[in-house]
Amino acid sequence: MTLAVSLQKNSLDQQKENLKNNPFVQAPLSIDVHKILHEMDFSKTYYSRGNGAATKDFNDIEEVHRKWISEIIDLSSLPHIYPTAGATEAINLWRLTDSRPWQYLKGDYSWPQLISKNGVQVTQKDLRSDHVLYLSNPSSIDGNFLEDSYIDYINTVGCPVILDCAYIGATKVKKIKSIKNLEQVFFSFSKGWGLIGYRLGIMYTSTPHKTLKLMKRVECWNYPATIIMRSIMENFSVHEMFDRNKSKQVEICESLGLEQSDTFFIANSIDSFFGERFRSAEKARLCLSDIWSFY
Repeated sequence: MTLAVSLQKNSLDQQKENLKNNPFVQAPLSIDVHKILHEMDFSKTYYSRGNGAATKDFNDIEEVHRKWISEIIDLSSLPHIYPTAGATEAINLWRLTDSRPWQYLKGDYSWPQLISKNGVQVTQKDLRSDHVLYLSNPSSIDGNFLEDSYIDYINTVGCPVILDCAYIGATKVKKIKSIKNLEQVFFSFSKGWGLIGYRLGIMYTSTPHKTLKLMKRVECWNYPATIIMRSIMENFSVHEMFDRNKSKQVEICESLGLEQSDTFFIANSIDSFFGERFRSAEKARLCLSDIWSFY
């Protein structure tokens, strides 16, 4: 084995170790995004509470976001919108205000169960019609969009659905099929743009939210967050980060023998080497961000 071949093998082995040891997912940093943040003037977020100016600005955000996201999901059945501190706060508020029995798919995002410990784990073909379904799409299991046929099955079961769309912004465009009993949808601006610490999110609901409707009435939310979200939408299409980074995802996956995900910074593998990262019986979800700089 030549020195060059040996070094390449060592590098690939180290990359696989990095993937195996990282349980988290987040997008790599984007220079363009952070340049925009650096140029922002947050002094413009001073409002006189209650005069309606903050509400007007957020209403403008709603119009922009509904149009911006429309290539992927139709939100017309959800007339109410609220700013949140990322999708995580939306999940927290859902669990705090909803006492109904609920279910989640094996391998899906674990946070709702971690904080409430009363969810029922089910398989994809074992849904309960009398339980609310927490569902991520694109799926936290592998970063892929769910198949239309599975949405059809959910609609046949008829259970209420809480939909987590946190990965949108880091994915290709694929229209999510309409869900019949959709009650809430969560969005995050952390994943696609490397803004995990900024806590940027939006929640849509079919009926007024028990607590957020009161917060919105008194204009109590993070004003700079709405400016950042609007700037992201004005400067990037919903699929731009995926388009920019797809070729690097392909290169990494081909080098390491991984399966590409619909989310650009995620790959999947059935290799038992990644057993610690298995989220279902079939495969491991791997975050590519830690090895992004190798390519």
